[in-house]
Amino acid sequence: MSKRKAKIKKKKYWIIAYAPELLGGVKRPLVKVLCTSPELLINRVILIKGYEITKRLEDRGMNLYFRIIKVTPSGAFTTLVGHDFVREILSSMVRRHMSKIEVITRVKTKDNQIVKTSVLAMTAHRCHYRQKRAIRLLFEEFLHNKAKNLTYEEYIYNIIMRKYDQEMINLAKKIYPIKEFLIFKTWAETVWVRPTEIPENIESPEEIIRNLEPFRVAK
Repeated sequence: MSKRKAKIKKKKYWIIAYAPELLGGVKRPLVKVLCTSPELLINRVILIKGYEITKRLEDRGMNLYFRIIKVTPSGAFTTLVGHDFVREILSSMVRRHMSKIEVITRVKTKDNQIVKTSVLAMTAHRCHYRQKRAIRLLFEEFLHNKAKNLTYEEYIYNIIMRKYDQEMINLAKKIYPIKEFLIFKTWAETVWVRPTEIPENIESPEEIIRNLEPFRVAK
């Protein structure tokens, strides 16, 4: 019988991931991330509860997603790439005798990134399919107009801070009153570091390793 080759365990380290500049940068540490090397951190997506950023109780069911795009001796730096809400929040919005209006669209931001955006609205009562279609078109046009004047981070940030909700509800009211409304998901589909660019996004690799906090198993 052939002997099994012993697996070489790589050392693991903790590194602090910071929020994007838009949300405070180095002044706002998000979480400690476990890694074996700086290269493997690039493009990793980390999840943070929305309440930690917005401090609104209604956002306890919201998740925020950050992608690590740069690693330095000071820590890992991220960019905001999306958000979503837990399924229970969406289920609670859907009720009988109301019409469901769902919009899933891709918008292009001024920095040429594509952000998939999903909206759920419930009318006060059942409405005609033509009214639903008209509201969908209004929502899509509104989101495309907002996105083209903003970077992808600014666009997603405005959505998670609910800066567009009331405007969109008021637009829809011209056609039919809205009872429930939520932009329940965004995702920046084109924001990631290409493999050939990863070395350029790691600053002083040897110094990074020296500064990292070793991972120790509690005994």
